Amino acid sequence: MLFVYEFLSLVIAPLFVGLVLELVSHWLEEKDDN
Repeated sequence: MLFVYEFLSLVIAPLFVGLVLELVSHWLEEKDDN
């Protein structure tokens, strides 16, 4: 079970970080437009 948890962490963590960075960059772009 620990192996599965580590595997999910390695896969989901980068995806989550990428999603957050994408949202932040998009929000910053909208903020700059105003």
